[in-house]
Amino acid sequence: MHFLDPSTAPRSARPRPGGLAGIRRLVAPLAAVAALAASPRAAHADEPATLPATPQPFAYGVIVGSNEGGAGQETLRFAEDDARRVAGVLKELGRYQSADLRVLVRPRAADVARQIDEVAAKLRAHRERGEQAILFFYYSGHARANALSLGAEELPVSALRERLLMMPSTLTVVVLDACQSGAFARTKGAEPAADFSFNSVAKLQQKGIAVIASSSAQELSQESDELKGSYFTHHWVTALRGAGDADGDGRVSLDEAYRYAYRRTLASTAKTSVGTQHVTFENDLAGRGDLALTYPADAKARLELPSALDGALLVLQRPSGSAVAEVQKAPGSAVRLALPAGSYEGILRRSGRASSCTFALADGQSTTFDAGACTPIKDAPSKKKGDDDETSERSRWGAELGTGANFYARGPYTDRLHEFGYQRKLGTIDPDLPLAIRLQLGVSRSFTKHLVGVVHVSTLTTDSFERNVGAARDSFSFSSYAGVASVRAQTDLAGKWFGLWGQAGGGVGLGRSQLVIVPDQGATRTTSETHWGWVLAASAGLKVDFPRYLGVYAGAGYELAPVISNLVGDTLNVGGFSGQMGVRLRFEE
Repeated sequence: MHFLDPSTAPRSARPRPGGLAGIRRLVAPLAAVAALAASPRAAHADEPATLPATPQPFAYGVIVGSNEGGAGQETLRFAEDDARRVAGVLKELGRYQSADLRVLVRPRAADVARQIDEVAAKLRAHRERGEQAILFFYYSGHARANALSLGAEELPVSALRERLLMMPSTLTVVVLDACQSGAFARTKGAEPAADFSFNSVAKLQQKGIAVIASSSAQELSQESDELKGSYFTHHWVTALRGAGDADGDGRVSLDEAYRYAYRRTLASTAKTSVGTQHVTFENDLAGRGDLALTYPADAKARLELPSALDGALLVLQRPSGSAVAEVQKAPGSAVRLALPAGSYEGILRRSGRASSCTFALADGQSTTFDAGACTPIKDAPSKKKGDDDETSERSRWGAELGTGANFYARGPYTDRLHEFGYQRKLGTIDPDLPLAIRLQLGVSRSFTKHLVGVVHVSTLTTDSFERNVGAARDSFSFSSYAGVASVRAQTDLAGKWFGLWGQAGGGVGLGRSQLVIVPDQGATRTTSETHWGWVLAASAGLKVDFPRYLGVYAGAGYELAPVISNLVGDTLNVGGFSGQMGVRLRFEE
């Protein structure tokens, strides 16, 4: 198996430490092939007149995007959007026929197989008529070393590879934007293409296959909350919109798009905690050629970055705030981006400072970006998403509200009350149950996905006793509270939504006791006292996390809280066993 470094010479792929790198890297080539396949198709009535008269290959694509992972895998945020984004730029700038591009969002394994079979039937018909045809398969989502993850189902890589290798197409391109996707690229007899160029569509003479993987068999991949997509797909689409047009001919070739996306992805991921992300490529194609993937010169609206501009420009579409392009611009030559007409915001970063300005693009016009119209802004930190989403969890606060029951405390302290003739009153929940209502309010801070700091205040045991001495009646009651700082460990059992948690900590307990004496004659006398003590607490239970901000939990715990004492030295543990359930709210910074 041979891989290409886009710089110049081929080299062996090396495993890299990392995070979610594989999930998105293969998107780029797929887009490339899609555009390639679409642009040449002379058999369609809407094919541009400028294309060669030589019969061109027919092109079919199956694009799959799924945010849902299997057991133990985090739910992705942008895999499905990335699939739509790639398909969109191909149709917009790649002269691609939308009727032949099948986009499957969150499908089942059987849906993917059915679409491949339907395309295979069309390819077989073309082959019988002596026509050339191209197939590209693209997947963006979760994967394990031996299977693509489609929610609770898995699509084995070996079965998918065998199926695609048997397709009756002139050229097959497989693009996998998933963790450990390099495990797919194990086709026999593959040879490297020294300049990373596909055959020109008009010169395809024999069957070939190209596999583009966002990772090696050991690597992972990354998403960016700031870009709202994978690093690789974002830079790939930016390249196809014109940033990759190195020779300024108004077209973006496969070689140009790959080189641009490779270098920008490598530079972007070098700053993340997960580590750098390397794109790999393997092919078994005959011949060489420079294939145009997209034609930015055909766009109705364009943004021109002047030759003197120096800095990193992030272009956001308004009002959604979605990132549509990011260019690291150096002085020397102008860069033209093909974008849909509309309103945009540009975030320009240079010399460690950021500024913002708004502009509009109109059909039939080329608009020049004016850095002088931008105003300084505060630089907000971006959040990257690794394989377990730890980086986003580090920037998340939470609030918790729970209710439940405390078991009544017993011991020498209450025994002493019985010796003096006091009897417990009816329970606060049920006359026959030794339980008191419990309320708890807390604030949490996530340090990692599995480690959370929690500070909470809660009610502990509340109880009351009374006795009759002749015509006189005495009552004694107490209430108690705790403030505890804890460390919580948590893990998921089914994807991201269901799991276990356990926590332990310590803090301070407060008790209030009151003695009320009602004599048969004279005024009622009331004596109150405040008690302080230490508290140790531990609890564990189950949690259910709904998407984004809301979760629920249930659990049981125990507090050791020797807080209330009497004059003869008896101390009451106002803690004891408890059970509760509640809600947790998460807030992103």
